Amino acid sequence: MTAQGKPPISILVVASDQAVQLFLQKKLKLAEGWSPTVSCAQDSETALQMLQDASFDLVFIDSGKPPLDGQQLLSKLRQLFTKSAVVMVLDSADTSAAVESMKKGALDCLTLEDFKTLEAGRLYARLMEARNLTNSNMELRQINQMKNEFIANISHELRTPLQIIIGFAKALETGSLGKMTDEQAKATRSILDRSESLLLTINQILKTRDSTLQREELVLKPLDLSCWIDGFAKKSHRGMAKKSMRLEATLPSEETWVLANEEKLDEALANLMSNAVKFSPEGGAIHLSLTRVENQAQILLRDEGPGVVPEMLPHLFEQFYIASQGPIRSHPGLGLGLPLAKEIIELHAGRIWIESGGPQRGTTAVVSLPLTAHDAPQRLVGREARAQKKKVLIVEDNQDLVEVLRLFMSSISPNLELSAVNTGFDALKALEEDTPHLVILDVMMPGMDGIEVIRRMNLLPQEKRVPVLVLTGYMEAAQKALKAGAREVLLKPFEKDVFIKKVLRLLS
Repeated sequence: MTAQGKPPISILVVASDQAVQLFLQKKLKLAEGWSPTVSCAQDSETALQMLQDASFDLVFIDSGKPPLDGQQLLSKLRQLFTKSAVVMVLDSADTSAAVESMKKGALDCLTLEDFKTLEAGRLYARLMEARNLTNSNMELRQINQMKNEFIANISHELRTPLQIIIGFAKALETGSLGKMTDEQAKATRSILDRSESLLLTINQILKTRDSTLQREELVLKPLDLSCWIDGFAKKSHRGMAKKSMRLEATLPSEETWVLANEEKLDEALANLMSNAVKFSPEGGAIHLSLTRVENQAQILLRDEGPGVVPEMLPHLFEQFYIASQGPIRSHPGLGLGLPLAKEIIELHAGRIWIESGGPQRGTTAVVSLPLTAHDAPQRLVGREARAQKKKVLIVEDNQDLVEVLRLFMSSISPNLELSAVNTGFDALKALEEDTPHLVILDVMMPGMDGIEVIRRMNLLPQEKRVPVLVLTGYMEAAQKALKAGAREVLLKPFEKDVFIKKVLRLLS
């Protein structure tokens, strides 16, 4: 807190014109009683990266200076960084630009002329009031969480009877219970369609709950997006045949490598596909393409639907937002597909946003993922701030090798907690005090060798018998370690990638 009791405030100015940057910096620092910290970015990509690396209370966007597209950046900010309030800086008192900005979620719109007489302190006070309002809604969020827990529990109870309904309906459809008339077959197909749709909705609810509880943890591997999307495009997608729709894919000929979990990436893209099908007209097309933008691979999924009004864009990734539109909404759904897709893409260190061409011009879902090398090491990722850390104990008397192992594992995940001891005696003591998730063990050590350590670990209570990865230079020692109870062995010298694969397998 400052001397006047007001908290420090962090500000990001996004302006391609350096003169405008300096002008805004000077004016924004003149706020009596406040301690503003002002940073600058010259383009959208730099601004997005800075916002990803640090939290900013307030973002000023100079929308009037090309090549910076202020309105597009505003749309992305309101979707990706909802805690940052945005003020648009206009060249002149352009009413239409101001209205468009406010619809997209800008806190205010000011002209450069306004800044000559601006009292920055008042603007900061308004921002703090908005934050206080957010805090006062915390209790409502807790009530909402209880409601979600209730819905999730009910969903669990519904899955078993639904599975029975689907099972018998499929048996009827395949003729296992006798031949049916055309009317009976039509009714059975309707039962199957509705039941499977309901099961899909229930599964989405449960995935949302698991995501909220921070249970997600993924192994990311190098993946050629171009080849993978080609396979995705050739699959049958729910609802397309019924609406006589087609999927048109435009893919680059060269390989496009990213770190990804195929199953989860498929789930995210399937949710986007489901939305595109839902809002597309009968007989329409969905356009899927892949491009490179600097160091990012971008997947674009464009439909030919009615488009999204600007004031809805900042809310599309909020849970249950579409469902909250009331009984007059024309398309069913709980509003969970986009939030789930966003969770998955962010676990991939990527970004996702929606671009709309306006009414009757369709929408484009954009997924941006960092490019990588085809031989990049695998990574274990999770919600690092709140997820339980994975603890690894290294038992090795060679300090240089310990440092090499630390270096290898630093590329897996920052969510690993590493500790090291030099002797077998110290290893057993460490196991008594705090149980790790994995022990990496050398065989040749003074006092007590690794084989004896494993034998004594087998005498520990069940909850303290953790997986052991043995490192040794001798085949005979490796065979003894496996007989004693080691889960995996690795002969020295070993490759980093091989070591990481074994560590990931044992941790999972």
